[in-house]
Amino acid sequence: MNTRKLTHGSLFAGIGGFELAAAESGIHTKWNCEIEPYPRLVLSARFPQVKQYGDICKLKGGDLPAVDVITFGSP
Repeated sequence: MNTRKLTHGSLFAGIGGFELAAAESGIHTKWNCEIEPYPRLVLSARFPQVKQYGDICKLKGGDLPAVDVITFGSP
C-alpha cells in the first residue's frame, strides 16, 4: 500500500482557500504564489511552513518544487 502523502502548489492563491481544502484532505501544500500584500500576510499567518512566491511573471516553472496537484484562482 502506498502511504505517500500528496503534495500541492497554489497559483493566484488569494487568502488560501485551496490550501485550507488541501490541509483538510490530508494534502501537504509545498508552495503558493500570490502578488497582493494583504493576502500574502494572511497566507503567511495561516501557513507559515509554506514557501511563498510573489509575482508569477518572475517565476520559472522549473524552479518550483515538484507537486502532485496545482490549483489556481482566477487572477
